[in-house]
Amino acid sequence: MKQLNWGILGLGNIAHEFAESMRKLHPIYAAAARNLSSALAFQKEFDVERAYGSYEELLSDPKVDIVYIATVNSQHYKWIMASLEHGKHVLCEKAIWGNYGEMKAACALAKEKGLLLCEAMTIFHMPIMRKIRQMIADGKLGTVKFVEAELGSLKEDEPANRFFNPALGGGSMLDIGTYALSFVVYFLSGEITQIRHLMSPYPTGVDETWSIALKTDTSEIGSVNLAFRAKLPKRGIIAGEKAYISIMNYVRAEKATLVYPDGSEEVLEVGETAKALQYEIQDMEAAILSGDDSLTFMDSTMKVVALMDRLLSENDLS
Repeated sequence: MKQLNWGILGLGNIAHEFAESMRKLHPIYAAAARNLSSALAFQKEFDVERAYGSYEELLSDPKVDIVYIATVNSQHYKWIMASLEHGKHVLCEKAIWGNYGEMKAACALAKEKGLLLCEAMTIFHMPIMRKIRQMIADGKLGTVKFVEAELGSLKEDEPANRFFNPALGGGSMLDIGTYALSFVVYFLSGEITQIRHLMSPYPTGVDETWSIALKTDTSEIGSVNLAFRAKLPKRGIIAGEKAYISIMNYVRAEKATLVYPDGSEEVLEVGETAKALQYEIQDMEAAILSGDDSLTFMDSTMKVVALMDRLLSENDLS
């Protein structure tokens, strides 16, 4: 099987974690920062073959097959489009983008050039999530009635931090909301027909706290609660007529609990939390090499982007 050459754009914390996961699978071909010294340090740490002092240089390297974009949120769309224009497949960190129209343009460009575009959303790639979807398809839970996700991240109360900076794509929706919405969208089977929400802003104007309710054309209810200045459990619930499943740490889960109406429980364990980023990498490579674009989960990603766009636009945050 051909080894695909990856290039990494943006060398912050998540890029370091990604590189650590990737080199457990195979070597990293290239990495780029806005200055060469940062790229060289990253190269030394992770045994990267090529280091570049600009993103443009990496994109111009004909040996790069796939670009992993780990820049700040506000730069994602620019570098997605630039990568596609240079003929590179793209795996972009979450939140991939918050503008549905622009993401449709990115998907169209990828299709035109015969390339794959994927969001680095761990939820879609964790083996236990696929196991649970199969259980639902097999009728283990009965008809699904309700899907819930909550996530609260207690960020330091510092307006200058990127999490609260509108110019850097700050706000809870683009940082943690995309996880919760992705979980709910992944398990709702119907098309979303109704949306209701409440939002409280942070003093800088970005979104801090949300409560979101969704309804589908199959009468399922979805619920999402987010907080940027209060801790909430990373908990997801899928409730059906026969049983419900509770998943703690659903962002990179390896375990879930199936609970029956009489209170009896079954513990499900599939996959490993520590391999979350490896699963993303493996799915992306398998999609490219096999031509199976379902492994990119872009249908689910686009539903989430559409929801985020609508919610942000209704609060003048887009």
